[in-house]
Amino acid sequence: MASAQQSRANNPIAAAAIDRLFDKHRGEYFAEAQRLIQACSSLIAETGQVDPPVNAILERAGLGTRAFYRLFNSKEELIIAVLQDGTTWKTSYIAEQMATASTPLERIRAWVEAAISPYTISPYTQDASPGQRAILLHTYRWETMFPNELAAMREQLLQPLVQAIADLREVKDSKNAHNAAEIIYDSFFGVACRAEAHKRTVDPDEVTALTQTAELIATTFGARD
Repeated sequence: MASAQQSRANNPIAAAAIDRLFDKHRGEYFAEAQRLIQACSSLIAETGQVDPPVNAILERAGLGTRAFYRLFNSKEELIIAVLQDGTTWKTSYIAEQMATASTPLERIRAWVEAAISPYTISPYTQDASPGQRAILLHTYRWETMFPNELAAMREQLLQPLVQAIADLREVKDSKNAHNAAEIIYDSFFGVACRAEAHKRTVDPDEVTALTQTAELIATTFGARD
């Protein structure tokens, strides 16, 4: 039986037919997945719930249970997709800002300013990102729920900063650069969380202090090890 199943699995005609079926519906499925991700993200932002009910997500997305389970195995998988979507967007935005910098130190400053920028805007303005704000406050909770996935997303955000610090120090071994980047990330996270907890924006003086701290850490922390 196993050999017969393997034979069918290796059948190029059957494989091509399956590929055509998925290609035909790929755009539709992707659009549905994005609707579910956006619905879940907006509910998290509005309600403050770490894991909004599936029924509420479906109602917001205008989709049924069949569509949900065609795309995601569980609500937890959808939440991870929401977090990954935000991380990918933020990483792309940070990379765009760093690309305009001409020196490693300027790239480090650009990373900090880009990372903190959503929290310098009032949540009541059109350009604000309430989804990012809610996700920020729930990060520690999600780290206990999805430790491996959150660790990978953190690394995704850290890598451009690690590279900038390594370039600044002109070293190939990035271990100490990574440690420095972690401390800078935690400093940014603390400033943003404190502002969100008090329902206020991060003010310009805090941004200046944060960038100066990042520059000091990037320049000196562990540099002699």
